[in-house]
Amino acid sequence: MKRKTVTVFAATGHAGTACVEELIRQDLFDVQVLVREGRQPEKSSSGVVTPDDEKQRRWDDWQRRGVAIKRADVTDHAALIPALQGTDYLVSCVPLFATESQYPLIWAAKQAGVERFVPSEYGFIYEWEQFWPTANAHRTAAAQKAFIRRVIELAGLDFTIIPAGLWIEYFMAEPVAVMGDGNSKMSWSCPQDVGRIIPHVLAHPASRNAVCPVAPTAYLTWNELLDVRERVLGRPVARRYMDHADWRKAYDEAPQGPMKAIVGIGVTATECPEGMPLWANWNALHLPDFQGTPLEQLFPEYIEPRVRELETALEALVAA
Repeated sequence: MKRKTVTVFAATGHAGTACVEELIRQDLFDVQVLVREGRQPEKSSSGVVTPDDEKQRRWDDWQRRGVAIKRADVTDHAALIPALQGTDYLVSCVPLFATESQYPLIWAAKQAGVERFVPSEYGFIYEWEQFWPTANAHRTAAAQKAFIRRVIELAGLDFTIIPAGLWIEYFMAEPVAVMGDGNSKMSWSCPQDVGRIIPHVLAHPASRNAVCPVAPTAYLTWNELLDVRERVLGRPVARRYMDHADWRKAYDEAPQGPMKAIVGIGVTATECPEGMPLWANWNALHLPDFQGTPLEQLFPEYIEPRVRELETALEALVAA
């Protein structure tokens, strides 16, 4: 049987890079990377963008390892068609604030003969979140992401939706704002594990035309997560337990931009009705051998440096 070809868009972010690396390691698919032609503007959820020279190093390294690099004006669906021909599965790793950049990809994918589209929905289960009562920036983004799925279906493409819960690094600035009493299990992610799990989900037959809400890094409570962090750091981690009213107040006071969207996640999470969680552990059932990065390794090597980096980026945005 001919091997499927997977093309990854927005491949030089943390999740996109990890996805490409896992596709290469897994060696079940032929791999392509779709690159923006020219100097088209790039968005980032955190304000931190991979430098151009680092992107070029990754592209060159991937090419040496057998990955095909496809360049196109990604805002022009006609220009995208030849770049996507030969693709079976198109995986998008665009950040939250670039959701709209996927529309040209969908129509081009249909005309290029792509079989399946994997939109960038690696957060909550947006089909549910869009209907929660309290309006906020993240619920607005959820509605757009849910609409993306409708457009994929309208185009006649198969889809795989991969919600991945809370991304740890966005919620670790101290005092850590805990959603609720901290005793409910949640799906936790880091970008590397989100990227790594995508090829495994794609390779599973249950992922076709399915929502597959995974816990790529861990499935545990806020309190369990912060207890691990305290052991790693060797000190107490300051915590602030916030109910829905607290999160709504924090949202109203947050400045416009990435921070407001992050706080909006807390609004949504603490409004989640009993019995309809926004997180799940699909991989525990379907991918029992997949292992997330151990938290004892993740905190010192990635989370703590990333928290400092994000704090600096957010301070710069506020100052501007």
